[in-house]
Amino acid sequence: MRRAWMRTVVIAAFVLAFGCVTTSCFAQQTAERQILFVCEHGNVKSLMAASYFNQNIREFNLPYRAVARGSAPDSTTVPAPIVQGLGHDGIDVSTFQPTKVSASDIASPVRIILIGTSLPANLQASSKVRIEQWNDVPPASVDFEATRESLRKHVRELIAQLPRR
Repeated sequence: MRRAWMRTVVIAAFVLAFGCVTTSCFAQQTAERQILFVCEHGNVKSLMAASYFNQNIREFNLPYRAVARGSAPDSTTVPAPIVQGLGHDGIDVSTFQPTKVSASDIASPVRIILIGTSLPANLQASSKVRIEQWNDVPPASVDFEATRESLRKHVRELIAQLPRR
């Protein structure tokens, strides 16, 4: 009797500690909500913002993940100064390839952040989530440090606004 009771206590403690014991339950609990960052070319400001967001959100153990897109990408790589700058911050974007924002990108995020750009009209109309504009971010080609600090500030403010569950 005592042994059965102890086993029940151990199982209950395990379930309480981990929340669930099945793969599907775990998948539901760890489902990430997406934040979409969009800049003109998709390989500088939105990439930096998404990278800083993903780096910082881990500290809060929140179920969010950011992606970067461009409204009009014009290359297939990230400029070397951006690769180097983010590399100094512990972020490797050397293999990142910019992608044009699409209808499927607009369908799933909980927040859309436009950085110095706008969405194509057909996508703007189909968005069902809050769209925020960050038009005060300086160009990284002129002052990477100023761009970094501006985006980090915006990202910290964004994370503070997100629901904690």
